[in-house]
Amino acid sequence: MTAVLLALLTAVCYGGANYLGPVLSRRMPLGGVLIVGQVASLLGACIYVTVRGFGSPGVVGLLIGVAAGMVNGVALASFYRAAAAGPISIVAPIGATGAVVPVVVALVSGERPALVQLIGIPVAVVGVVLAAARPRRREDAAPVAAAGIGLSLFAAAAFGSFLAVFAAASRHGAPAAVVTSRAALLVCTVIVVLSAGLPYRVARRDLPITVLPGLLLLAGTVAFGIATTTGLVSIVSVLATLSPVVTVGLAVLVLGERLVGRQRIGVLVALFGVVLLAAG
Repeated sequence: MTAVLLALLTAVCYGGANYLGPVLSRRMPLGGVLIVGQVASLLGACIYVTVRGFGSPGVVGLLIGVAAGMVNGVALASFYRAAAAGPISIVAPIGATGAVVPVVVALVSGERPALVQLIGIPVAVVGVVLAAARPRRREDAAPVAAAGIGLSLFAAAAFGSFLAVFAAASRHGAPAAVVTSRAALLVCTVIVVLSAGLPYRVARRDLPITVLPGLLLLAGTVAFGIATTTGLVSIVSVLATLSPVVTVGLAVLVLGERLVGRQRIGVLVALFGVVLLAAG
């Protein structure tokens, strides 16, 4: 049950960050929101290991942690490119399918969830996909380019791969995995922002709130790292990818957005999937 609660905390933190980041970028430079958030995340990770201790992950553990951060950076870059190539109503649901990757890796590696959990895995994924799907606007009525769909699938695979690689790094020591992955992600983020020519200067008065998405991502990553060492990666990964449900919920509660029918169904289906996963 501890692993389930930590995985759900990951979903809440990731969902909150994915809500707050775009909201802040409406009035602040996107590049600045990304870089400041990741700098705060790395500094927070350093404080975390100062308290917990770095451990002895070994060279292999450190390399896997760096790889996790790099894969996370690729996922971030591909998601933004996908969002530019196609409507978010298509990109978001496809991106939610990334949970399949760590599930497959875990099952191939020998994990054997209970039958009720095996049923809950696809139920939760389908629920997230439906909840993340927004109604298409008139300007999105044109057929989505194959490139946009391809980038969306790639972004989903990259994020799912990050979860799988980070889980492997956490087995060598969760604190070390957090620091190395955050450091690598910061480097990748800076490269993406500079290569894309995104504005990144943030006013000093805006810095306190701009760090919040990065700190939420850090909290979610720490929770996920611990969860993978205490529970099944196949279950923890699916629960962690419930973050779009949290993002949609915050948009409804804070921004007053309204859910369409399939989103309401998706939220209920996802919650039912959580019950099945927790019941195993």
